[in-house]
Amino acid sequence: MTPVLLRLVAAVIGGISLVIGAPVLAMARLAVAIPGVPITVRNRARLVMLAAAFVLVYELGGSVGVPGQRAGRQGGCDRLAALNRRFYGWGFAAAGVRLECAPPPRVAPDRPVIVLARHAGAFNSALMAHLIARDLGRDTYTIAKRCAAFTPGLRRAYEASGVVFCRFDEQGKTKAVQQLRDQAVGALPTDALLLFPEGTNYSAKRWREAIAALRAAGRDAHAHRAEQCPHVMPIHPGGAWALVTSAPTADVVVLAQTGLEDLDSGTTGLGYPPSGRGVVEVGWWHFRADQIPRERDVFALWLSQRWCEVDAWIAAARRGEHPTAPALTEPAAPSIRT
Repeated sequence: MTPVLLRLVAAVIGGISLVIGAPVLAMARLAVAIPGVPITVRNRARLVMLAAAFVLVYELGGSVGVPGQRAGRQGGCDRLAALNRRFYGWGFAAAGVRLECAPPPRVAPDRPVIVLARHAGAFNSALMAHLIARDLGRDTYTIAKRCAAFTPGLRRAYEASGVVFCRFDEQGKTKAVQQLRDQAVGALPTDALLLFPEGTNYSAKRWREAIAALRAAGRDAHAHRAEQCPHVMPIHPGGAWALVTSAPTADVVVLAQTGLEDLDSGTTGLGYPPSGRGVVEVGWWHFRADQIPRERDVFALWLSQRWCEVDAWIAAARRGEHPTAPALTEPAAPSIRT
């Protein structure tokens, strides 16, 4: 099939699916709107509505009204940014989900930025790219597993932008790290290099399995540290280290959200109580390039401490102590404890 015919078939199938699913969407909307609905049911209803909005935006509307290529740039980043604006705008509003974002950090405009993001919940990856485009004004470049683009429309948007798909077997990991280095070396001041140091989407089961794997490998200190942070997965610092050493002038932004994981908590299982508020809170932590350690082991400890801070922020946010997430911009250089 030609690309045009494939898009037509996808549009027809998507349209039929939405018509058939209209009663389900109506029931989901009622579940969100009616007080007293159990949290799990409310969250599942929001997930159903977001899935429908996702089909509308990325499959049916993916070729309509998106910007063309800019001179001297790939241009696909503009297309992905436009689709993300639609989905996280009216799609979130239709599902009764709202973003509460801290003011973004003011990063230096004359250099690229490295964004190290928490990975949790449905639609999390695209949300990070959306925030980078909307709040930092940057194009997102990253690597991803092929399963991250789980629909044809999203895959087209990703492949046209700064996303490179990699295999994550042992051989593929080596190539993935090299790809990160290449992206960092060639990064422009308008670019953001995005990476998820946890490597996989958070769930309580994966968290327990990761800690067990650390203990099995004799990394007891790392396992103990991970056990103190039940809201985040243990990090894999190798990819982040490749970025900071290949782009030594880039500032680093740690970006975290909590709220999206509630939507699929019934299937993934959280290690903490789900919330039914329908609020996604976003926090930023900004570190200048001269605050980032470059020696590998020291950097690994530094990044682990940052993830402990993210874990504490998530815990506080979920207790309602941060109705608006704090932006920690240009903090004092953190101490490194061995």
